Amino acid sequence: MKRFVATLSSGLSAILALMLVVLSAEVGLAQRKHAQKPVAVEAPPAASQWLSINVVRVKPDMLTEFEDFSRREITPAMKKIGVKERTAWATGVFGEAFEYVFVTPIDDWAQYDAAPSQITKALGEEGARKARRFIESVHTYAVQTRPDLSYMGKMTGPPKLAVVNWLHIAPGRTAEFENLLKTEIVPAMKKAEVRAYLVSRTVHGGDTNEYVSLTFMDSYAEIGKEQPIVRGMGQAAFNRFVPKTAGIITHHERSIARYVPELSFEPAAKADNK
Repeated sequence: MKRFVATLSSGLSAILALMLVVLSAEVGLAQRKHAQKPVAVEAPPAASQWLSINVVRVKPDMLTEFEDFSRREITPAMKKIGVKERTAWATGVFGEAFEYVFVTPIDDWAQYDAAPSQITKALGEEGARKARRFIESVHTYAVQTRPDLSYMGKMTGPPKLAVVNWLHIAPGRTAEFENLLKTEIVPAMKKAEVRAYLVSRTVHGGDTNEYVSLTFMDSYAEIGKEQPIVRGMGQAAFNRFVPKTAGIITHHERSIARYVPELSFEPAAKADNK
């Protein structure tokens, strides 16, 4: 599940943004009841968010020890140094095995001037050395979420699974790709009534022409059905759409990720509002 760059963190942010949209609409409706003329009320678009993505490859024979150490040592230490939110995902059958992705919002870039990594800051040098004994490799990315290229449907809680698509775009053609997202893919996802379709773009640590999308699912049985984009467009329209991506999308990979709640934590305010 390499380079999994959009997460539950951005999903929760999108849920909050959706709540603001609904609230604004309700306020607007109340205002119109008492106004002589209808007044259109538009909620501002959700802001893009910076995320730090740590892709961790665990030694197969130390998987249980890694998860136990993460629960007992890393999570409490992260909270102690002020990290408010950290979400964890793991490969869901299809993709790179023994791989975890940890996602934290980047609230202040100055944090990287003060410490080489959050793990070292949280655990200290000795604790960080202990953590490394479970690890084969770590790759860190900085990404930006793209709410303008995403869609938030009906979410009643954290997703169980996500279909992850990595899309590498030809240099100089990102504007064309984003236009396809806005005008064809996102409308299809809305019509298919997916729970969420979230898009982000890699900025540091990887290919800057890479976009990653997540489509949230609740079961493998749901994943095994017709693809949402085909369901939303219809087979004939999808067949006409695919040639439009020729020369724009240079490489496309897909895998499945599962959310790992026992290795995740979020702000108390979010947990209380669920």
